[in-house]
Amino acid sequence: MSPLTMLRRDLVDDAYCQGIAFHVSDTSQLAKAVALILIQEYVLARNILTGKTDETDETPKLDGDDIEDIITRRLKPKDVYHRDGFLFQLMMWLAAHLDLEPGDLIALPHSQGSAKGQDSIVVHRAADAVVALTICEDKATENPRDTVRGDVWPEIKIYEKGRRLDELRSSVITTLGTGGVPTDEATRLTRGISWSGKRRYRVRVTIEIERSRQLFKGFDEIVSGANEMRRGETVLLPGMRAWMTELAGLIEANLRSHARE
Repeated sequence: MSPLTMLRRDLVDDAYCQGIAFHVSDTSQLAKAVALILIQEYVLARNILTGKTDETDETPKLDGDDIEDIITRRLKPKDVYHRDGFLFQLMMWLAAHLDLEPGDLIALPHSQGSAKGQDSIVVHRAADAVVALTICEDKATENPRDTVRGDVWPEIKIYEKGRRLDELRSSVITTLGTGGVPTDEATRLTRGISWSGKRRYRVRVTIEIERSRQLFKGFDEIVSGANEMRRGETVLLPGMRAWMTELAGLIEANLRSHARE
């Protein structure tokens, strides 16, 4: 079983967007996968999520000082909110692999903590073209509705005004390259994108109680078009800050298992 389970979006009743409700089914396996992301073992991390692990896979090893540096900077920052936001983004990078369509490519996760700009992107392809781009906004928060209104909607409005297209083009070219598309071909595909109606959005936030039907109210006013243009998703984490602290401890132990003796 995947360490993240989900309810399909047709089971989430929401008038403003489509959505998926995620639940953490196995915190230990999730911590193992996130630890692998932190040492850039993306395929192994993804395989844990999808259940494709191979017992013959070797455990990757790094120098002990390298591991301790990752632990200090990523799991023990001065601001615990940055830690939680960063870990949530890595969790949601994993979750994005659970419902990919053929041809979809996901940008590699950020190696630094959460910052302004899109938290991730998914490039949607069909035949020999980029047909759409999903911009992801992932927020670990104790106040999901306030965060959606105060932090997420303003970011989406910026993209909907046609700004930051240079950032999006760069992300698309890089993601296509990661997927094996030569740089010149990736540049050509990106140059040919007509941005009108091609930007989709996926907002994912933590919730500590049952999802409110008003959580994503206003999404349809900011982003017009069919519901498939808007994804509103949640991860149920009661006592979110304490849960993240526990997760960070499990990730730390997993990281140390990757240190060379």
